[in-house]
Amino acid sequence: MSYVDAHLHLADPAYAGRIEQLMDDAEKNNIDCLLSNAVDFETSVETISLSKRYYGRVLAAVGIHPWTVSKKISLELEKFQQLLTDNSRYVRAIGEVGLDGKYSQDMEKKKAQREVFEFFLTLAEQKELPVVIHSRLAVDEVLETLSSFDPAGGILHWYDGPVEKLDLIRQHGYFITVGPTIFYSCRIREIALKADVGMILSETDGPVLHHGPFEGKMTQPSFVIPVIQKIAEIRSEKLEAIRDAVSRNFDRFVVRNAGQNKR
Repeated sequence: MSYVDAHLHLADPAYAGRIEQLMDDAEKNNIDCLLSNAVDFETSVETISLSKRYYGRVLAAVGIHPWTVSKKISLELEKFQQLLTDNSRYVRAIGEVGLDGKYSQDMEKKKAQREVFEFFLTLAEQKELPVVIHSRLAVDEVLETLSSFDPAGGILHWYDGPVEKLDLIRQHGYFITVGPTIFYSCRIREIALKADVGMILSETDGPVLHHGPFEGKMTQPSFVIPVIQKIAEIRSEKLEAIRDAVSRNFDRFVVRNAGQNKR
C-alpha cells in the first residue's frame, strides 16, 4: 500500500529545517518515493545532496525552471553536464524545466526560455533521462518542442491545459501529474476524470501551499493520499486500483534504484 509524490521541491528555502519532518511524514504514510525537483544550479546540487542522504526514497531531478531563466543563466548551463556525470547514481530525471507563457511576455524572455529548455532536452537525450516539464499557458509550444527530441519519457507537471490535448500527450508516451488542486479546481477534476489512468501520476508540488482541506497546512508528501482517494472517487474506481496504477506509472517513468534510466 505505497504511494509516490512525483513532483515536489525539497530544496526550496521554505522547507529549510523541515526535511526530517517531511521524511518522517513520508515514512509513516507509506510514501515510498519522492521525486524532488530543482529550479537552478544551486537547488540542483542541494537536491542531489538530499538524494544521497535519503537514497532510495528521494530521487533527484535537476534543471532550471523557466521562471529562473535570465541572461546570465548560460554561464550555469555548462556546469550541468559535469554535475550529471558525477552524480549519475542519484539524478533520475531532468526537471523542473520547460516553458511558461505567463512569464515570457516579451520575445527576449521567450527566446531565453526556449534555449534553456532545448539545452536540457538535449542533455536528457544524452544521459537517457526523462524530463519533468513546466507547461503553463505553453502546452502547444512544449509539445512542438518535444517533437524534435527523444528524452526517456516525460511528465507534464500540474497539467491544467485543454482536456482535448490529453490523448495527444498520451500518444507521445508522456504522463501528467494530479495534485491537491483536484479538491478546488473544476479543470483539474475534469482532467483527472478524462485522462487515461495509464498516464496519471500524483504530486504535491510542495512547498506550494494549497486550499480546500489543506488550507493553512504545510504541504507534505502524505497529501498524495487524499489526492489518490479523490481521483478514485471522481472516476468511480477502487482506491487500490488507482493507487497501484499510479505506482506502476511512476515505475514506467523513472528507475527508482539504478544508476541509469530505461526507455
